Amino acid sequence: MTHSIEVEIERNYATFLSLLNELLPKEAGRYMLLQGQKLRGVFDSASQAERAGFEKYGDEPYSIQEISDEPVDLGFYSYAIPEGHG
Repeated sequence: MTHSIEVEIERNYATFLSLLNELLPKEAGRYMLLQGQKLRGVFDSASQAERAGFEKYGDEPYSIQEISDEPVDLGFYSYAIPEGHG
């Protein structure tokens, strides 16, 4: 199970990088929610993105990345932990 989550997170990160240049000029400092290698929304805060991800995808893997010109690959740790866990 963990391996498939890690693969999904890496794929979401690749999607994030492919969208970054397009979104950076208008969305810098906001947070992208990615699931299934697709952009699912842009939010003002990481907590808003996490809430939306949990409400829509529950325990399915999804990623949250800050839209920044200095992207950070957090790997497995970019996986959003559902509210009340961790």
